[in-house]
Amino acid sequence: MQGQVAPGRAVQVPAQLGARQDTVDVTGRRLGAPQLTDAPPAGAQSRALAAAQPAYGPQDDSPPDEPPEEDDDTRTGPSGKTSPLHIGWHAISRKTLRRVTVTPSAGAGLILGRDRQNAPVPLHLFAPEPVRIALVGGVWAAQLLIFRAFALGARVIVVTTEPRAWAGFGERATGQYNRLTVHSSDQGAALTGTAQMPTLAVYDLGLTGPATAPPLGPWRTQLTILRQLDRPGLAALQDAQLTLLQRLGGDEAALATSTLKLRPHSGQFLQFMADDMLALIGEGTDRYLFLGQTPTEQQFIGLPRR
Repeated sequence: MQGQVAPGRAVQVPAQLGARQDTVDVTGRRLGAPQLTDAPPAGAQSRALAAAQPAYGPQDDSPPDEPPEEDDDTRTGPSGKTSPLHIGWHAISRKTLRRVTVTPSAGAGLILGRDRQNAPVPLHLFAPEPVRIALVGGVWAAQLLIFRAFALGARVIVVTTEPRAWAGFGERATGQYNRLTVHSSDQGAALTGTAQMPTLAVYDLGLTGPATAPPLGPWRTQLTILRQLDRPGLAALQDAQLTLLQRLGGDEAALATSTLKLRPHSGQFLQFMADDMLALIGEGTDRYLFLGQTPTEQQFIGLPRR
């Protein structure tokens, strides 16, 4: 109804221009409006603002000699006894500092892609013990894996019968000439690896892996590329701890299913995967993932293909 005021509401009373405006509640009590002024606020409000200021000036980056005295009026805890929060310098003794340690972690590994639930799929490419991986696919998938391994600090040695496929790849990807070297034989490929600079030895020999098992050590991983899966390459699959598969033909899928002891429907799915998919076989599970190639990876490696 017009003319009524809701309980607890305050209304403005018009005043002359330039005069102070007050607020009147429904009980008729007059509430003074705050004056606007350039003078600093006084009382507890000024002390609270002063406490919020830095303890030392902007040009002085040394810690204060003593913390500022605490004003009881500025305590904000429910009991009025909350300690003020001091952000800035903290000092510990040398004895305590020597007790601070960093615990090494195995890490999440190299992110290979994402599964059908969009969860990241890590690949433990490097480890304190030797790792052997087989890839049934083309150079594109191998170079994508290597490109991501560069981000882990890896050095790469490629032993190949087709050096033109690798010419200039390391320089383009890293801007350095010694991060990836290409050899026509195992000679000169026996480099050691460390946790800071692991080594990836890539064998791109067509249908088979290396004739003899290369010597491996800590932080050194062997990647064998099988351009096509046929019986000469089955030994490489059996020796590998992990197997990566691009889309396979019918005969290849049959060989992979029997050699890796896959379920029948897995062998069928291998024949219908998209170009940007991989199957990760090993560690007691089969995972099918999308590689999620970035624009930068497309620039250096090209679009997905086998």
